[in-house]
Amino acid sequence: MKAEQQAVTGDQEFHFRLDFYWQALAMYAGALILYALARGSVESKQLTLALDDPVVILLAIIIILAVLTLLYNGYLQRSIIVGHDFIRFKNRFRERTLTPADIKHISIGREKLIKVRGTFKVIKIRINQRRRPLRVRPSLYDDDAGLYKAIVQFKKRREQ
Repeated sequence: MKAEQQAVTGDQEFHFRLDFYWQALAMYAGALILYALARGSVESKQLTLALDDPVVILLAIIIILAVLTLLYNGYLQRSIIVGHDFIRFKNRFRERTLTPADIKHISIGREKLIKVRGTFKVIKIRINQRRRPLRVRPSLYDDDAGLYKAIVQFKKRREQ
């Protein structure tokens, strides 16, 4: 039903990407297991793990924080919906719709921080009732190229 409605209205929905959190969680868990096994010992056919080691405790805290962050971001269900005449920022609790009348300017540039994944673009949307611009990083959403193209098309329609 939702896909049919989007096909009829032309709205495109882009969901927040969670794969980074899964990858970080897997890497930290793997590091914890390898380190615990390396620091442990085998005595009389029993494996003892060094769980009181500060490095093990630090890795366990990092893993707990990664799980909490993953659960929090998964619970929020953030998404951006780009329609013909609106951009909607949506999460589990709130929805904010911006129309062309609400937007002063849309600028598309590159992030000046460390580049993690190819070209790291940032889209700044200046809103009439807000001092600072909204920053949208397409690389944080599924189909980042599609989100970038949809916002560029919205910008072109707005300027006409």
